[in-house]
Amino acid sequence: MPMWSGYWGPSWVGLGWIFPLIGLVFMVVMVFFCIRMMSGKSGFDCMARHGGQNAKETEDLRREVRELKDEIRKLREPA
Repeated sequence: MPMWSGYWGPSWVGLGWIFPLIGLVFMVVMVFFCIRMMSGKSGFDCMARHGGQNAKETEDLRREVRELKDEIRKLREPA
């Protein structure tokens, strides 16, 4: 005897449409967030970017690289 008509109670004809609908909505939302993340915007509003910190760190690293290049240039110059 099939499980959907006997042992597990009545069939899900009344509510069976809700689960595929919930799954479809979930997939559409995830695709939307993936597209936003790939386009450079933040995907989730609660996961905002910390542009101020990253910009400062990037500028500090650039300054350090410039200083190291100056040191290398000074070391390569003949004494």
